[in-house]
Amino acid sequence: MSLADDLHEAEQAAIRKQPCKTGVWLESLDDRDRDAIRAFLAAGKPVSHLHGIAVRNGCGAAETRFRSHFRKRCACFDLEHVA
Repeated sequence: MSLADDLHEAEQAAIRKQPCKTGVWLESLDDRDRDAIRAFLAAGKPVSHLHGIAVRNGCGAAETRFRSHFRKRCACFDLEHVA
């Protein structure tokens, strides 16, 4: 197998991945809640504080994975977005 074949397989695997726990939780929220999250982060407030609030509101993701989602370093984002 060549490097090109390996890269193609990796790309296909990334496309097939399911959303991370944070992504699944965000999908379950209504637009008002997602807008509030965007505004919270746009105001420069810490993701660690957001994580605590998210956990109280049903998010089951660990803080490290939660941060990874907002840094676009999780299964929710394809190779094109993280490269």
